[in-house]
Amino acid sequence: MDDSAAIRREVVETLEAAGDFETPHECADGFAALRMMAEYRPDVVLCDLVMPICDGVHFLRLRAAKPELSNVPVLMLTGAADQDTKVDVLDRGAADYIMKPFHRGELLARVRVHFRLRSLHEELEAANARLEELSCTDGLTGLFNRRHLDRLLDVEVSRHVRYGTALTIMLVDIDHFKGVNDTYGHLVGDAVLREVSQTLKQMTRKADVVCRYGGEEICILLSNTPMAGATILAERLRAAIEALEITSVMRISVKVTASIGIAAADGIGKGCTAEALLANADRALYRAKSEGRNRVIAAPADEASRVVG
Repeated sequence: MDDSAAIRREVVETLEAAGDFETPHECADGFAALRMMAEYRPDVVLCDLVMPICDGVHFLRLRAAKPELSNVPVLMLTGAADQDTKVDVLDRGAADYIMKPFHRGELLARVRVHFRLRSLHEELEAANARLEELSCTDGLTGLFNRRHLDRLLDVEVSRHVRYGTALTIMLVDIDHFKGVNDTYGHLVGDAVLREVSQTLKQMTRKADVVCRYGGEEICILLSNTPMAGATILAERLRAAIEALEITSVMRISVKVTASIGIAAADGIGKGCTAEALLANADRALYRAKSEGRNRVIAAPADEASRVVG
């Protein structure tokens, strides 16, 4: 951006002659530049310091208020040779400055440097996001892992205690899973666990958190969900698992069922903790298995005090 059409033309010609950039977008002031940045999401911005309507300093101030544009490097074009001006534009968020009249080779070299730095920054962010995903994901099922569950459950329980929001969890356990492994082998058992996990994930809301709790147990965290709604969902999940016919890579078809225990934070009261909630769900799951399996059991509120103690 530059209020001089001649300078804009020279910059565009320099970049186009390099042959490794898309055709640059150009404008005459900072307001237009912000609109264009929002529309085109450029990799690098070259900005004149002195312009009417909205100059370079004002542009940097406006851009700072838009976090989605803050990682786009801005190279300031300035005719001011004094050090104070250079320091000022860098302090205000410019990534670099180029003196006018500029040398075409220098302009091109600086643009390439900041383009590479931007690319490296994006690659680093993507790698960090992937590492974060791997750190909270179970490798076999693709569900969240126990570490992620513990972190989120503490947050949700704190929210419940403070604001009284509904919170329910369910523990899902595949019935006779050890028998599947012993009869067909662990490859078939893994296939069963993956299929059940994906069924649970597909049948729950995006806001619900489905985690591998341990072994063949899966925990589902249901925020803003009272016991009545969780019980209806649990019965649908139980029926869906019972209806599955799972075929492994060994072409062995297996049918399984699941037992589900449910506990609500409301059943514990103000002394609710993540440990107490999990203990109540585990108690309900134990009852579901001891009463014949392939069923849903909800922990009644009057059992909460005994579990907490």
